Amino acid sequence: MVPGWFRPVLLCLLCSSSAAWAQVDLVDPDVPTEKKEVDESDLADQEPVEKGPLEQVDSDLPVKREPIAAPARLDAGTRAGAAGKKVDPKKAPEPPPEPKVAAPPLVVTRANDADLDAAWEKWRVANASPDVKAEAVARKDLLKLKQEIGATNLESFAQGMIRAAMVHEAAGDSAGAIDLGLAAVELAPDVPTSWLGLARVYVAVDPSGLPRILDALKTSVGKTFSDPRYFRPALADLLTALLTALTALAVVVVLVLFARRARYFFYDFHFLFPRVLARWQSTAIAALILALPIVFRMGVAPALLICFGAVVLYLTTAERIVAAVLISLLGAIPLLGGLVVNQTAFAGTAAETAYLLEHGSAGAEQLAQAVAKKASEDKASFAELFALGRFELRRGKLDLAVPRFKHALLKKPNEPRAELNLGVAMLLTGDLENPRGLFANTAKADPSAWEPLFDLARLYQRRGAVLGRDVLAAEVDRGSAAMAEARIRNPALVEPTEPPPGEKLLGNTYLRTLPLARAELLSLASLPEAEERVQSQLTMSLLGDLPELAAPFFPLLGALLLLALGAFSKALEAARPCVKCGAPVSRRGDRELNKGSSMCMQCVNVYSRKGVVPTALKVRKQLEVSRYESRTAKISYALGLACSGMGHVFSGLVLRGTVYGFMFLLVIVLFLQRNGVLRAPYEAAPLVLRLVPLGLAFILVYLLSLRGLYRRED
Repeated sequence: MVPGWFRPVLLCLLCSSSAAWAQVDLVDPDVPTEKKEVDESDLADQEPVEKGPLEQVDSDLPVKREPIAAPARLDAGTRAGAAGKKVDPKKAPEPPPEPKVAAPPLVVTRANDADLDAAWEKWRVANASPDVKAEAVARKDLLKLKQEIGATNLESFAQGMIRAAMVHEAAGDSAGAIDLGLAAVELAPDVPTSWLGLARVYVAVDPSGLPRILDALKTSVGKTFSDPRYFRPALADLLTALLTALTALAVVVVLVLFARRARYFFYDFHFLFPRVLARWQSTAIAALILALPIVFRMGVAPALLICFGAVVLYLTTAERIVAAVLISLLGAIPLLGGLVVNQTAFAGTAAETAYLLEHGSAGAEQLAQAVAKKASEDKASFAELFALGRFELRRGKLDLAVPRFKHALLKKPNEPRAELNLGVAMLLTGDLENPRGLFANTAKADPSAWEPLFDLARLYQRRGAVLGRDVLAAEVDRGSAAMAEARIRNPALVEPTEPPPGEKLLGNTYLRTLPLARAELLSLASLPEAEERVQSQLTMSLLGDLPELAAPFFPLLGALLLLALGAFSKALEAARPCVKCGAPVSRRGDRELNKGSSMCMQCVNVYSRKGVVPTALKVRKQLEVSRYESRTAKISYALGLACSGMGHVFSGLVLRGTVYGFMFLLVIVLFLQRNGVLRAPYEAAPLVLRLVPLGLAFILVYLLSLRGLYRRED
């Protein structure tokens, strides 16, 4: 039972608690708070509150009121927890992915010959104007276009720029001339005439600058050996001169030997006829027989064989061997001539077409159309398809380049260079999978090639940029490993700098392709009709109208038979020259001679027997011997002056004379053929650069020959 005093107390407590609950506002955290307007009159009625010294503020400054932040919304996990549900922390929602950065586009400039001609015309017009800045801009645009289309050599433009450089130098603009010369080298860095033109510009600007002149000339010589369009004509000139000099040497040596010993041939030939026949008559008959090959135009070799056969019994062993070898070599001249044509032909062949397509030369579109027509008829070779595909790839025709390389690989499966270029074409079309295997196969097939590893590194970089952050780290590692391996194979490799963000990547500079193998290119350089024609003409001129199979062996067989005949000289008792007066020594003419005597009967009586010949006759014979020796020396000097080495041959030094004669005749032939047998595409080395070495060689050989001959006669 509740006491009576407790009820009034409980009633008072309830009344006080209800007043306290009425003063509490419940705030929903999801509902934004509302600002309450405060009446200024209410604030005015309030009495000011005194502030302590630390709480006093400047009443003139406005009071900045910080806004009250609304409470944050509860996420799903918190709400679920508030609702009494259990939340698995492993299944918490992932943060949203970061936005993906688009990879820069990889493109190939699509250009044609008209674009190149337009860029060249723009530069030509700017060069003709006095505006130096416009010329520099136009030249830069031309070089940029060359780089974008991946052209290796724009040779015609380079030659035009060299000529313009010489015009600038003539006008006194030396700096402009050098700039144009260097630009010409950039337009055609692999062509020897570009470097030769630069050397010419350097000479015109400053002849005393020998280091840069010689460096340009040295580079030009090196490029000549690497460029088949210039090396092959130069090789043809040299080989043609060698064959011509060899032919001339055989003719000259045999004729000199014949002239030296013909006297003894005519002497012995007279004994083949009855005694009633005068000596001049037998000599005329012999001369007529010797002239038969010339009269009937039987060729050079038959004429030399009959001359050699006439005097073979009167020659020394060394003279016989040298003459026989030279005549035998004449049989090989037609075969060697045909081989020269086969190994030096280039202009006008399919190899020249492939070369121009490979280098992306201006004006190559017509050639590309001709090769494409052959390819459509399935008549194009692997090399032609390869060159056409590379041309189309560089010109931006990817839709044609990919099937072109595939067609080439059908002709020659697993060819590494074609596989690499096919992979590059596929990568430029956006294929990020198939090129990887092609690049790897090429790198494995050619351990010295760095290009496939470079392209493989670029492929991994491209995959990382396109496929996103999921594979970026792995692709970057693979690309770095491939690039490191490429640098091992090529320590001088410098990776091109990336373009600024937002700019396009040019495929012809971003990736590397491989050119057609030199052996594949030269396999197209054949002119069978020209080879057959040259061989036929040389056979007719040198060997006569003989069967094709027997013609090369005819001089060799004849020389061997005559060489064997010469071995029977003593057995046949052929006449010999007297060591004193040079008269024929023969027992047929003088039976009193002892067998094996080296002097004629007159010299034996004068020099060997005492009191047989009167003193007057001795003196006359000695004068005759002196005249003979003087005459021989004069003839030797005359022959040495006319043709180096022939004085030695006439004096009996046949080996030394043959060497001197060959070098002399080679220099003479090179001088006569100074304009070349096969012309290069553009002007070759200046005439002075060819004549100066020939002149030095001529003087050296000529003076050495005369000096040796003088010592011999002295």
